[in-house]
This record gives sequence, structure tokens and C-alpha cells, in this order.
Amino acid sequence: MKLLKLVLSVLIVSLLAAGFAFAGGQKAAEKESVTFFWAFYDGLTEEYRASLQDSFNAAHPEIDVDIVHTKWDLMYDKLTTSIAGGKPPEISVIGTRWLLELMDMGVVDEVTQYLSSSTVDNIAPGAMEAKLGGELMGLPVAAGARILAYNPNLTTVVPKTMEELREAAIKVHNPPKVYGLIMPGKKHTELTDFAYYLFAAGGNFFRMEPDGSYGKCIVNSPEGVKALTFMNQLAEKDKVVQEGYLGLHRMESHPLFYTGTIAYTFIGAWVESAAKQAGAPFQPKYGQIPPFAGQKQRSLIITDSIAMFSGTNLEAAGTFLDFFYQDEWKAKFDELIGFPPVTISAGKLPQFQTPLYQALGEAALNAQGWPLIEEWAECSDIIYDAQIEVHLGRKTPQKALDDAAAAIDKLRGK
Repeated sequence: MKLLKLVLSVLIVSLLAAGFAFAGGQKAAEKESVTFFWAFYDGLTEEYRASLQDSFNAAHPEIDVDIVHTKWDLMYDKLTTSIAGGKPPEISVIGTRWLLELMDMGVVDEVTQYLSSSTVDNIAPGAMEAKLGGELMGLPVAAGARILAYNPNLTTVVPKTMEELREAAIKVHNPPKVYGLIMPGKKHTELTDFAYYLFAAGGNFFRMEPDGSYGKCIVNSPEGVKALTFMNQLAEKDKVVQEGYLGLHRMESHPLFYTGTIAYTFIGAWVESAAKQAGAPFQPKYGQIPPFAGQKQRSLIITDSIAMFSGTNLEAAGTFLDFFYQDEWKAKFDELIGFPPVTISAGKLPQFQTPLYQALGEAALNAQGWPLIEEWAECSDIIYDAQIEVHLGRKTPQKALDDAAAAIDKLRGK
């Protein structure tokens, strides 16, 4: 009898253990997984990524988030390959301009339906470049307007107009010791410098139609011609830009500013951290990219977003984003990458009250992003080619931009 009781006891314990194991296995099977393609910006650390992931998983044991480190130059290919294979991540950092292509594929969802109202209401309206057709198709993750930086060891003039900038650059220019201004002249992925001058002149890339769509290209407008003429004046007639500018793109030009030999540059939020890393012999000061006389100040803003990809775990993905966008995590993210916060609450924190962040915040109030059209990369190349033709003396600004506008309209079927 004792043996029978012992056997029964062992059997009951075994059955209970099996039951618990089954229940535990079932619970594990029901655990929702979220994959996040994480773009590794300059300044972000593996320690921060791991800490964010571990802290969320500990706070939400019903969800398993996997933050996948992805280099920016591999992100587009990695993302489109995962989509083509039928296994996209739940969420991914994207260049906001990718959204149109992703929407055409039908693979992204409107994001606010998965987020708490407190997260959505805390996003700065000016950062919502991904709001298309009244729907927010991407949550802004990094947004930076461009500003004027200057070397106070070389100049104390903060120009209020482009005309004043030209005068100040001419006055300080004394090569090879001092150059007035940086102007990248080699084609690269962003048409930033032409945009600075175009917006300063009150111009735009396309005519906006009443329905909010982009119409014909208008870079050959009087404003566009004024912008390119002025750029050519600085580079080829006044000769106040760095030597060999046509052979240097942005990433090759800006390090020259940190050497202390250039008075002015148009640049983004990374300027301060980059200057420190380069051991710059001065502390940059900041102002706004000036408009031409008679125009309103208007800068360029470039944003990246987080897209949510159609799938079964988007509610869990939304829970993670609510967690990530708390000041404890998102403000630290912004601080590490050197960009101004996209959330209203973080923008009030002490660490974002420096002269750099104040200049960036002021610039963002009137800043404008790139045109959200699928053909923008090709359009950008065409305009850059026109810019180079002028600097090489092969075409007048009007002719070069007339040809560019015609080529862009043909490309877009306009």
C-alpha cells in the first residue's frame, strides 16, 4: 500500500509538472514578438540599445522585442529584402521619403491607431513630415533643421540676409589662412546647399496644386535663378569658398570648418559633437540661415521616421513605442545623436536649452522638408547636374534650370 501511494504520489507530481510545463510552453507560445530595425546613428551606443531592449522586455514580459542594429547604408536594402521575403519587421526606422514607395506596396499602416494619445499629443507638429493625406504614416524619430554655424575667432557678424553673409565672407576671406564660406560642390545624396539658397530666395521645387499634390517643377523660377546665380557669384566670382569645392561633397567639406580656417557654414545638429571629436580649436556659435533681403527666413528640415509594417503584432509594437517615447528613453536617444527632440516634453529639459538646441528649435519653426515624391532622388540628381554646369561656366543659371525643370517634368510625366 505504501508503495502504491508512493507510485501515485510520483505520478501526480509528474502530471502536475507536465501540466505546468505545458501551460508554461503555451504561455511562451502566446508571447508576442516585435522586431525593430534600428538605424545606428552616430553617437548611439550598443549599451543604450541593449538597455532599452532589456528594460522594455522586463517591464512587459508578455512581449519580446528584438532591436536589430542596422547600418544606415544597408537599411533600405535590408528592409526591402525582408518585405520581398514576406517577413518584414513590425517596426523600422526609415528615411521619411521612402514612405511613398512603401505605401504603394501596401505594406505600412497608419501609426497613431497603435499608440497612446499621450504619445501622439507629445509629438511636435513641425516634426510630422510623414503626415500624408491627413494620416500619420510614420512616427518622427529624428528631425533636424539646418542652421548657420560660424567661427567666432574669425568673425562676430551674424548675417541677417544673404547679402550681408556675402559681405561678411568677402571681408574675412584671406586664403590660405581663412576662407569665407563652405560650399560643397560635388554631387552627393542630398541637394542641401541649393535648397538653402532656394528657400532663402522664397522659391520652391514644385508648384503645389489645390489638392495638395506636386505639380510642375519650378526651380527655373526667378527665385531659383536668383539662388543659383548667387551661389555661382560666391564660388566663381567672389571666390570666397574653400579651394577645390567642386571635388568635395558635404562629408568632405564640413571637416574643413573644424580646422578653424573657415568663417561660415550651413550645417546640422551634429556640428557640436563633430567639432569636439575633431578637436576643433574653437567653440562654434550659431545663427539662422539668412533669407535674401525682403524674404522670410526659411530653413531645410530633414526627418527620419518609424514605420509600422502590416502584421499581427502591431499592438505590441505600439506598446514598445509608447515605452521608447517616454523622456527617460527618447530624450537620451536625442541627446546621444545630437538632434533636437521630436517630443514636446523633452524639448523643455535642461540639456536641450543650449545655444545649439535653441538655434535648431528656432530654425524648425519655419523649416521645410524635401518634396515627398517617388522620383525625388532622380530629380535631385538633375538639379545637382544643372548646378555644376553653371559653376563650370557651361550654362547660364537660367538655361541650366530651364533644362533641369524640363527634364524633371518629362521624368514625372508632367
